Amino acid sequence: MSKQMLNEQTFTAANIQRVDAAPSRTMTVGGVAGKTFILLFVTLVCAGVGWSRAETVAEGSPLLLFGGFLLLIGLTIAAARNPRIAPFAGFAYALIMGFWVGAISKIYNDAYNGIVTQALLATVGAFTAMLVLYTTRIVKVTNRMIGIIMGATFGVMLLYIFSFVLSIFGARPSFLTDSSGLGIALSVGICVIAALNLLVDFAFIERGVEAQAPAIYEWYSALSLLSTMVWLYLEVLRLLGRIQGR
Repeated sequence: MSKQMLNEQTFTAANIQRVDAAPSRTMTVGGVAGKTFILLFVTLVCAGVGWSRAETVAEGSPLLLFGGFLLLIGLTIAAARNPRIAPFAGFAYALIMGFWVGAISKIYNDAYNGIVTQALLATVGAFTAMLVLYTTRIVKVTNRMIGIIMGATFGVMLLYIFSFVLSIFGARPSFLTDSSGLGIALSVGICVIAALNLLVDFAFIERGVEAQAPAIYEWYSALSLLSTMVWLYLEVLRLLGRIQGR
């Protein structure tokens, strides 16, 4: 979902002028990091609440869960259309997603004890690795690379929608749910795509700093980073669950 927010048009001169033609303060990398930590903290607190209410979430209907997913997408779209509301959208996203992620984590942990700790460590490790690769320029994020990653991400989103539509009619392709070799390979691929999305986030944040975008874009970028990290965590959790399910 973060790709709705950080894209080629985000930090164009026209967009920046539309948001704030004469900003008193411009965005910085440190500012983005600080806002990201704030949103992560809120997400973790709400995850604790969701953890304690996991049974309620598990008993909820698929349509209700899908409605919540659409609400989260709506928040990112609203922030993309009007970056000035990014702080409010960011906190709302952290509250809703935190609760949901906490409940999902509890369900997985009950099935596979210790899996949440493993998923968290793997997510932090992947984030650190992507950050090192980007800052050291071992990996150069070109426009071509960004296009490929965003295309792959769009493909994953279509796969999610396809899976949900089939589930409505009681059909679930085995390779999307089981612990077969194909299913695990698919999960690994999605985890890689999610991790690569972090490189795209870093690149666009750097472009925003260079373009001297208004400071409100710090919240905007923090929300995008948060959505990518949560997506990566959930995919890692799913992958570990498939592996342990064998």
